[in-house]
Amino acid sequence: MNSLDQAEASPPHFRVRSLAIMSSRTLRNPWWIAVFVGLLALLFRVFGVQRANDVFIDEVTYADLAREIADGKMPSILGNPFFLHPPASYALNALVIRVLGLEGHPMDLALQLRWVNTVLGALTVVVCFLLVRRLVGVGPAAVAAVIQASDPFVLRMDGRLMMETPAGLAVLSGWLLVLHLIDRKWDRTRLWLELSAGLVFGLAIVTKDMTAAFTVVPLVAATFWRRTVPLLTALRILVVSAVPYLIYLGVIGANGLLPQFIEQKSVGVLRMMGAVQMTGFNSVPGVNLTERLIDMAGRFGTSYLLLGLSILAGAVAVTSQVTSRRVIGLFSLFTGFVGIYSVFFGAAEEQFGYCVVLAALVSTPVALAMLVSWRPRLRRITTAAVAVVAVLSLGLGLQARSVVDDGLVRARDWMNAELPGSSKVGLTSVTGEFALMPHEGWEVLPSLQSLRNAGAEYVLTQGRPLSEGYGFAAPELLDWLEGNAQPVFIFTGPTSGETVIWKLDRTKLDAAVAGGTILPPINGGYR
Repeated sequence: MNSLDQAEASPPHFRVRSLAIMSSRTLRNPWWIAVFVGLLALLFRVFGVQRANDVFIDEVTYADLAREIADGKMPSILGNPFFLHPPASYALNALVIRVLGLEGHPMDLALQLRWVNTVLGALTVVVCFLLVRRLVGVGPAAVAAVIQASDPFVLRMDGRLMMETPAGLAVLSGWLLVLHLIDRKWDRTRLWLELSAGLVFGLAIVTKDMTAAFTVVPLVAATFWRRTVPLLTALRILVVSAVPYLIYLGVIGANGLLPQFIEQKSVGVLRMMGAVQMTGFNSVPGVNLTERLIDMAGRFGTSYLLLGLSILAGAVAVTSQVTSRRVIGLFSLFTGFVGIYSVFFGAAEEQFGYCVVLAALVSTPVALAMLVSWRPRLRRITTAAVAVVAVLSLGLGLQARSVVDDGLVRARDWMNAELPGSSKVGLTSVTGEFALMPHEGWEVLPSLQSLRNAGAEYVLTQGRPLSEGYGFAAPELLDWLEGNAQPVFIFTGPTSGETVIWKLDRTKLDAAVAGGTILPPINGGYR
C-alpha cells in the first residue's frame, strides 16, 4: 500500500466543533454515541408523531392491509388481492395489531401504527452511525447520524406509516453486515455473516421489491468493479436473499393467485419505469418541478442537498483503494441513479427519495474523507460546511416536528361533532375517500353535477392536492366554491394547504348545473 492508500485508509481527522466536548473516553467507547444518536432520533420522531404530518392515502391503505393480515386473510383492496407491493411491512404491523389489540377506522389505525416507524426510524439512525464509523471513524459517523436523526425529509417518511422505513432499515443493515465480512478471512463466522446479509437483503426486498436496485444490483456490480466482492461471496448472499421472496411466491401460488400477481406486478414495473404514469409528480401535467422544489426548499433544503450528493459521493467512493468504501460507493451510485431516473422519467413519488438520502448519508462522509486526504488544505472549509449542514438540518427538523399539520383528522372530528348525523357530505380527493369512508352520508362527489344529484349539503376540499391535480375533482371546483359556498371550517397546513368544509347553497348549485357548469372530475372514470 502506497502513502496515498495509507492516508485514505486512515479515518479522517476532521471533526465538527460540537464533537470537541466529547471526552476521549467516550470516543473510545462509541456505543455511548450510538445510544445518544438513537435517543435523539427517537425524540425527533416521537414528538408530533400524530399531528406533524397530514394523513397520506398510502398510510390508510397499508393500515387496512395490515388489519386483514392480522385477521388471517390475504391482503386485498376492495375485495381484490393486493400484490403491487410485497407484504413484509404489513405483516409486521399486523403482528403489532394482534399483540396490542389495536382496532378502529383505518385512519385511526394508521395513526396508531405510526409509532412502529418511529422506533424503526431511530434504529436506522443507529445503523447509519455504525456504518459510517466503520468506514471513516467515530466523529463523521456521529455527524452523519445527527443529520439523519433530524433530516426533515427522513422525518416525514418515518413520521408516516410508510414501507420505506422498514425497507430502508433492512437495506442499511444488510450493507453493514457486508462491510463486516468483506475483509474477513474465510471461516465459519464469515459464512454466517454472508447468510445473514442475504437474509436481511431478502427482508428488504420482500418489504419493497424496488430495493433490489439498492441491494442486488450494487452487489452484482461489485463483483465486476475491481473485484470488490468475491464472486462466490456475492452468489451466496444473492441465493439467500431470494428465499423470502420465493416463500412469498409460494404462498401466492398455493392460493392460485399467480395470474393476478403477474398482472399487478407488471403494471407496477411499468409504473416504476415511467411507461405508465398513474401516480407521482410526473403523472400531473402542467406542474413545474423547479417551481415546486423552490417552494419546498424552506422545508427540505438540506434533504435536497443530500439527494443530489448521492451520485456524486458514490462516484468518488467507488474509486477508493479501500474495499469497504468501494462497496458503499456502488450502493450510493446505483441508488442515486434510481432516484434521478424516477424524477425525470419514472413515477416521481416522494418516497422513492428515502433510500437515496440514506445512501448519501453513508457515502458522503467517505467522499469528504477522501477529498481531505487528497487536499489537506480543504479540511477547514469541509469541516465548516459539514457543521453548517448539521445545524441547518437540526433547525429544519425542529421546524418539521413542531408544525401542526393534521387537517384531515381535524376536519373529520369537526364534522362528527358539529354536523347533524344525517348530513350529506361530498368528498373530492382520493385521500378523503380512503381516510374518511365508510361513513353514513359521506361519499365521493367530485363534480358539481354529482353534488347536485346526491343532494349534498357540504363538501370537503384540500387545496394543494386539488389545485395540483391530485384529486378526483377538477381544480376549478375550488374557484367555484370560493365564489358560491360558505366555508364553515378552515385549517391551513404545509402538506395539504387549506382543508376546508364548505356549506353549499342549493340555489346556486342548482343554477350552475342547470346552466351547464358541471365541472366534471379530472378522473374521467369516476362519476
